[in-house]
Amino acid sequence: MHITIFRTLYKHVIDHDLIERMLKRNNLTFERTPYEAGSRYKILSDNEQEMVNFKKRLREIYPQIAISA
Repeated sequence: MHITIFRTLYKHVIDHDLIERMLKRNNLTFERTPYEAGSRYKILSDNEQEMVNFKKRLREIYPQIAISA
């Protein structure tokens, strides 16, 4: 089981639905916690490759988001 957490800022991410669709497309389970400056995502994955694919795609769309492993 892999757990990854990242935060978005509203000024950088306009379409949270896009991120959530990408998570679902990569078969990743997640929890989203909104806060005043953005959102916090806690992502659970069984397969490390799913997470690698998601991170790669997210960096292409939002290079300013830092993702911890």
